[in-house]
Amino acid sequence: MLRPSSPVGPIRVPAYNFIRHSLPIGNGNRTRSFGGVGLYVQKGIKATPILKSTHEPGENRANRLEFLAIQAKINNYNICVVVVYNPSGSNPLFAQCYEKLLVDLHEFDFDRIYLVGDYNINVAASRPCGNMMALNRIHSFFNLSLLPTTATRITEQSATTIDLLVTDSPSSICKSNTHYGSAVSDHEVVYLIADVRVPRTALQAIRIRNMRSINTVRLQADFQATDLREIYDTADVNRKVELATAKLQSLLEAHAPSRIIQVRDKRTPWITRDIEEAITVRDLAYTLYVRNPNRSRNSPQWQEYVQNRDRVKSLIFNAKKQYADRNFAHDLPAKQLWNNLKREGIHTNSKNKSPNDFDGDQLNQFFTEGHLLLQNRRNIPPSTHIETQRIVIQQELLFRPTSVIEVAKKMSEISSNAIGSDDLPISFVKMLSPFILPLLKHIFNAIIACKVFPSSWKKAVVTPIPKSNNITTLKDFRPISVLPAISKILEKILLTQIADHLDIYNPHLIAEHQSGFRRGYSTTTALAEITHNIYSNLDKHRCTVMVLVDLSLAFNCVNHQILQQKLNHEFGFSAAACDLISSFLDQRSQVVKLGESTSPERQLLDGTPQGSCLSALLFSLYINSLPSVLKCRYQLYADDLQIYTSGLVGDKRPGQVICPPTSLNFQRKERAHKRGNDVE
Repeated sequence: MLRPSSPVGPIRVPAYNFIRHSLPIGNGNRTRSFGGVGLYVQKGIKATPILKSTHEPGENRANRLEFLAIQAKINNYNICVVVVYNPSGSNPLFAQCYEKLLVDLHEFDFDRIYLVGDYNINVAASRPCGNMMALNRIHSFFNLSLLPTTATRITEQSATTIDLLVTDSPSSICKSNTHYGSAVSDHEVVYLIADVRVPRTALQAIRIRNMRSINTVRLQADFQATDLREIYDTADVNRKVELATAKLQSLLEAHAPSRIIQVRDKRTPWITRDIEEAITVRDLAYTLYVRNPNRSRNSPQWQEYVQNRDRVKSLIFNAKKQYADRNFAHDLPAKQLWNNLKREGIHTNSKNKSPNDFDGDQLNQFFTEGHLLLQNRRNIPPSTHIETQRIVIQQELLFRPTSVIEVAKKMSEISSNAIGSDDLPISFVKMLSPFILPLLKHIFNAIIACKVFPSSWKKAVVTPIPKSNNITTLKDFRPISVLPAISKILEKILLTQIADHLDIYNPHLIAEHQSGFRRGYSTTTALAEITHNIYSNLDKHRCTVMVLVDLSLAFNCVNHQILQQKLNHEFGFSAAACDLISSFLDQRSQVVKLGESTSPERQLLDGTPQGSCLSALLFSLYINSLPSVLKCRYQLYADDLQIYTSGLVGDKRPGQVICPPTSLNFQRKERAHKRGNDVE
């Protein structure tokens, strides 16, 4: 408590700033603000006053409760420090005012709270007073602890403990006590030492491969020397794939062995090759210094280490500055700037949940069975059958054998280096080109001929991708399947043949206004069609009413038996082609990977794997007959459906607002599909 009779102000303390909350009405000359409460804050710590006591001008000072609460950010802790002054131990409004203060502090959600001040309540008294019992009750309710101190005000007649230290985290207190001999006030100084250090981030063990160290010429020579006769001789497709995968994994382990490293921060994008080399030289210099039994800080070895250490610091500082100038400059477009901030976690709301806040098996169960719960059924009855009308097909689809040139082309189109269940990145397979192309052609043609998709390629590693920034439930995640790299090449080959069958030979089979994942169609064509129709209606003095339909867990709801019937009857897939597609979809399994942890494996009963290039097209064919039951205009983009109709302007109801459509829904699906194929 600052005396009102001291207009000069508090004592100056070097390297500290003083934050003060004065009394509403003072008694000094030529001013109306004196006394009050205050505290010192070390320079360099950002402290913001958040709560201050307020009183009416004519209010009795004995019934006031003076306080000042500041918020301080120290390391990663959000700390609140409150200085309190209760003018009288018999203050009848103390309990009411003190409890209201703590309620207001609770709304800020601080990590730690420290209260210090002159409460004028002797907590060491043998017979507790009313305010002391109220103080204990309030502290118990808010889970606050009174720290032990000795007497804080000693006179010739008494020794009382009225200056108190209170906190909600007593385990963080290293020491609390009373310092005697204060010359500032007739009260002794109470103090506490709290540990607010942030523990060092625990090291994470991750498995990596140094793909840059692979000698491509030596790798190709070792592959050419590998005996592949067993792969060519066996008739079992699954055995072919298992043998080929094992040989490729053996080569990968020999040329880029996996190793476990310990890391604290995975993201250090500013680290360059020069910095890594400088760090190696610095560490070597320090090792030589430590191994010297006669080492001293004046030795040349120590001086060399210091020079290398300072050079590393300078390189890292300059690299960080260049990285910040390049990614967070003020002249960047706003969208790019915010994307960069979100990528670094600077703009991310810390209260939003991430995939790591959920259990991996719980996520996997929702991805595999969530659509069944949504439809309130567990499985489809065996007798399920749909009425399909056989359409005249100009040319039946029969998957043809591929060629080395086609395999090379499709492999070059894969840009994602995501690693699936086979642990083979596509970049490693590309290093073996062109020598591996005949082997891949042989395996792919055997799969097409046998109409059997390999079992080892039907296990997906699912990466949960948030659909929005506000993650609250499991349905806010989209499951993106990371598939084996070699299987992606075959899927692209099959996709090309299906697209040729639909777009070149049988273009009339696809719904007229389906714009999703078709040649010559995109979100732009879908938006242009709807916009043109709306503005045409406006020119004719007609208003447009539109309903936007979003199908929940749409890709998971594809029934394999129904899809096979539709492919055969409506789209002219031959029995052999239907068998291969059914083999691709049936008996699939998946795991959910969160960081370095992997959930148990679960079987997929329905659906198409999101992340496969075939998935979106197969779903579009699955719902292709949906527009046949519509009596109005429509626009389809995969599982996004817009239905709309028009009427005379005079029929518009009061308050109805008709707006042009937005391209966000279309573009969201297109970006999601690309992200599914390119997810790392």
